[in-house]
Amino acid sequence: MPRRVAHKDANVMTDLIDQAQLFEAINLAQSLQARQQAAETLVRPAPVGYCLSQTCLEPFDGEPERLYCGPACAQSHHQQMQRDRHRPRRG
Repeated sequence: MPRRVAHKDANVMTDLIDQAQLFEAINLAQSLQARQQAAETLVRPAPVGYCLSQTCLEPFDGEPERLYCGPACAQSHHQQMQRDRHRPRRG
């Protein structure tokens, strides 16, 4: 009899693993869809010929479509935009 119980436990464990993998796949799909929708609605800044980071402003000679010097400047500019967006407005 103990063999049957072990076999039954193995089936239950397999079912739990399958269910967890299904939930993980659903969660991943929903997360990716939400990120894609957020990216589609995000307003992309217009290139101006120099780095958009307020701490850099390096000119881009010959690269008019470039926005940032690199990832650090992009992150800095994004953080500044977030702060500006949440700053209380005076009226």
